[in-house]
Amino acid sequence: MAPKLSEDDIDDIIYFARAGEITDLEETLSSLSTREGVSPAEIISAARDEGKSTCLHMATGNGNIEIVKTILSHFTTRPKQEKQALLDAQNEFGNTALHWAALGGHLDLVKLLVAEGASPGIANDKNYVPLDSASFGEKHDVVDFFLAQMEKLETQNGEDGGLRKAAEGVRVSGGGGGGEGEEEQEEEFVMRAGDTTEGAKGERSS
Repeated sequence: MAPKLSEDDIDDIIYFARAGEITDLEETLSSLSTREGVSPAEIISAARDEGKSTCLHMATGNGNIEIVKTILSHFTTRPKQEKQALLDAQNEFGNTALHWAALGGHLDLVKLLVAEGASPGIANDKNYVPLDSASFGEKHDVVDFFLAQMEKLETQNGEDGGLRKAAEGVRVSGGGGGGEGEEEQEEEFVMRAGDTTEGAKGERSS
């Protein structure tokens, strides 16, 4: 049976992942797991904010690689499809954690997510794949990584996957970005990933 999480429960999980608070996140997951009689992985999967973003979105959006590793470690002994569902979970704008990692230029996280099985060919509601997100943000090292991995990734995701289509028109040099699509993605990224500065931490809603 799915865990019954309150809005406060979800807020705590999302915030701790966003702010990089590993100890608080682990204690919260443990407490909720015991209370609900389910695994921490099931708590993680059930915790989505009002924009359908997961704690994995928040951790990747803010470049918190240790939080990402901690989150994924809870799926080691779970069915493979549970981990895949989290990796490829889309928020209300259709963005996955890989979209946010790519847009933020977090190459180490992009590599980790891909190695863990995140699908690079998933398109958001603007039909942009993570490669596009990296291009819009002029994160050239991330773009180069996706392009270098293209043959391998397309074999994994199918010849007609979104990655090749994105690559055909991708901008890999500076000078302008992606126009309206870029602005909308960046606005959504900032709105959902949030500000984790010391000042913002004191403003967390309870």
